[in-house]
Amino acid sequence: MTSKPEIILVKCTRCGGQERNHQVVYDHQEHESSPDGDIQVWTHYKIVKCMGCNAIRFRESYFCTEDIDPETGNPEECGVRIYQEEGDSKYQATIHEQIPEDIKKIYIETIKCFNAGANTLSGGGLRATVEAICKDQRASGDSLKKQIDALVQKGVLAKAQADLLHEERYIGNDALHEMKTPADQDIIDGLAIVEGLMKTIYVLPIHAARIRTKRKQASSSTQGQSPHQTEHQKKGTS
Repeated sequence: MTSKPEIILVKCTRCGGQERNHQVVYDHQEHESSPDGDIQVWTHYKIVKCMGCNAIRFRESYFCTEDIDPETGNPEECGVRIYQEEGDSKYQATIHEQIPEDIKKIYIETIKCFNAGANTLSGGGLRATVEAICKDQRASGDSLKKQIDALVQKGVLAKAQADLLHEERYIGNDALHEMKTPADQDIIDGLAIVEGLMKTIYVLPIHAARIRTKRKQASSSTQGQSPHQTEHQKKGTS
């Protein structure tokens, strides 16, 4: 009689980032103890397979006699780590080279926290990214709310964009001050807002300036030609 395979819950980023049933396809255990034998530690290494999308992951966990379940009297599982497969992340960053390094650094670290499942830190990272942008743009004000509004007054952002940033600020406030962990979708929406903001401030103006320069050069070239040359060009393109 064959035993049923072990089924455990593991977050699956391919299946929406929520916990999903995973089948344990391989389980290896190692045991260590302190020199006096008072402390016992068991390390479990498991290869698991998602029962939804078939993604393979590696799971590492620990059991220690220092952490005892009061109800069962047995060591509790602690220190669980999930190693995702290559490229298996909840959010892929869109980073433009025009973004200042300080802002880019905070933003990338925020995404790393989110992909690692640290949503509370991700919420704080979103707020820190907005603060870094306001600082870079020299937005005045003794609060982040006033600094965001100052970006509108300076003409850097439209009011509709500022309203989106205020929603971002609320996510960060809840995470840092209220210890409320944002949902995955809240973080994803927040990252999309920040990316749009950075593109508006740092990327699009460069594209606009490039087009403007090309248009002025074309205009200057046309003005330097004689009326006969200009008329000849018009006939050649008609």
